[in-house]
Amino acid sequence: MQRPALDAALKLLAARSRTEAELRKALISREYPPAEVETAVARVRELGYLDDSEVARSRARSLLGRGAAPRLAARRLEAQGIAPAEARTAVDGEAGEEGESGLLDRALERRLKGRKLDQTEKQRVFRSLVQKGFRPSAVAKKLGLDWDIDDDR
Repeated sequence: MQRPALDAALKLLAARSRTEAELRKALISREYPPAEVETAVARVRELGYLDDSEVARSRARSLLGRGAAPRLAARRLEAQGIAPAEARTAVDGEAGEEGESGLLDRALERRLKGRKLDQTEKQRVFRSLVQKGFRPSAVAKKLGLDWDIDDDR
């Protein structure tokens, strides 16, 4: 009987959007038999309630809006069960023409708010932006810091 797994899947999706991998994992953690899980996942996908592409775009928009670099956003989407190519497409689509450089400019504007930074503050902002996934060389260049290492790999 697939109804209990399907009901659970619908409740999980009503609470928040999920990727197919997240839904499958949630149902398995609730100890539904694997065959029921697969049937339920197939049915909600058939009904149009499960769309990894839409989840990827939504989450990419959110991550980029909070100042994450495209590389970091794509890695986080992949960690959430979204295929690498789909994650990259979603991030590129949400970054638009602005690209990583434009997103870095926007993140810097938000951090600086028009004020000048001393060397200590520049280092702090540098670390913060690198943690958000921006390339160290790009951040250093924007902040006027010396950076001799090739980090384009």
